[in-house]
Amino acid sequence: MERSEPHVGNGQTHGPSLRVCIPPIAQYGKSVRDEVIAFADRHKISICDLEDFIFALGEAIANAIEHSGCSEAIEIICRIESDKIVATVTDSGRGFVTDPLPKTPLPDQFAERGRGLPIMERCSDIFAVRSVLGKGTAVVLGRYLRVRRRIIES
Repeated sequence: MERSEPHVGNGQTHGPSLRVCIPPIAQYGKSVRDEVIAFADRHKISICDLEDFIFALGEAIANAIEHSGCSEAIEIICRIESDKIVATVTDSGRGFVTDPLPKTPLPDQFAERGRGLPIMERCSDIFAVRSVLGKGTAVVLGRYLRVRRRIIES
């Protein structure tokens, strides 16, 4: 797992950001979620704002691992802006047709498959999917911040 956290003000980001690259292996999903939680905590993001976001992010990572169909690394970039936290999960896999991608209904309650995109969409304030057959997929997820912890000066 490769991890980097560019400094704010380096011209590359509008706020703090975290970049993690993982192989398409399911065991790495938890590590990424933990990294994003720690990153958000360092930047005083409340767990109340993170719960649904982390759930959606886990689904996006799981989908990339399961459906990309390639051995290339999956890139996760998470950034914090003044009023939101946004993550992009990108793979270089097989991709799929997304034009048009309407609001996806949940599958039948007894279905074992097909819940990923609907769950991501319902757990996010910001949701977009860009995919090109044979080139890969990028999923963008975001939550508007409702609570930001104050830095307590001692």
